[in-house]
Amino acid sequence: MKEENSWLKSSFLGFFIGLAIIIPGFSGAQITILFKMYDKLMAALGKIFCKKSILFLIPIVIGAVIGFLLGLFSVRFLLGISTFAVVALFAGMMLGGMPSITDEIKSSVFKKKYIINILLGLVIPISISAIAINVNYNPGNILENIPWYMYLLALGIGFLIALTQLIPGLSATALLMSFGLYNVLLESIDIQIWKANPMILVLYVCFALGAVVGVVVIAKGINFLLEKYKVGFYYFIIGLCISSIASMFYNPEMMQVYNEWNEYSYIHLIVGIVLFVVGTIGVYFGYRYTLKLKIDSK
Repeated sequence: MKEENSWLKSSFLGFFIGLAIIIPGFSGAQITILFKMYDKLMAALGKIFCKKSILFLIPIVIGAVIGFLLGLFSVRFLLGISTFAVVALFAGMMLGGMPSITDEIKSSVFKKKYIINILLGLVIPISISAIAINVNYNPGNILENIPWYMYLLALGIGFLIALTQLIPGLSATALLMSFGLYNVLLESIDIQIWKANPMILVLYVCFALGAVVGVVVIAKGINFLLEKYKVGFYYFIIGLCISSIASMFYNPEMMQVYNEWNEYSYIHLIVGIVLFVVGTIGVYFGYRYTLKLKIDSK
């Protein structure tokens, strides 16, 4: 029974990690912290070729595939209704989940040097967005005629996507939005588009290869940081979380949304603000309730 519960819990974890890959603002790593399985998952990925690690990861991978496919089509539908409102909801959920990170270090003593860690975390996501916006990068039609360098870029972005799923506070979708590729890739998932340009499938493979390499390499680095510099690492993550939330509203794709707003777009703004608050409160109290249940069960 204990083994069945473990598989069920791992499958649920994988399901939410899969959703996190596609849902704006969510981090797979943040989900694992909510499940109190972050350190264990990093250890398994750090020794990924070990039999014990493989058995631990199988239900997580299965759940992740299901979650990814479900999130892919549902989020695509919702974004078509109101991109700003959807992003605001998930940004609020990300903010509401931050206590799952701060709780990991609440018993530690704060040192002035950790301010540097926070500032470094704050700089990275927002800088990526700012650079992408100011260089006027527009990949809107890049998939119609894929340049050779895009395959190399896909390997690098795949590696960074792995980073976003292993470090709490970073979001794969926020990263893709920063590069202006999120909606482009979502819209490319269409059989007619694949028939017209089969090389898009090769591009997907490059993303996947980069992500696999990233998982193996980055997990080992994170294991080292957790063992040697856990508190400082978590303060860095806090900075990433705050900046990632801001970058969800400040990136090439959202700037395009803002440019297309008209006199009736205040509706999207109001709905977005409401959903941001709902997402924040819902995840925050959900997390606190889960902690209470765990404490009461002991």
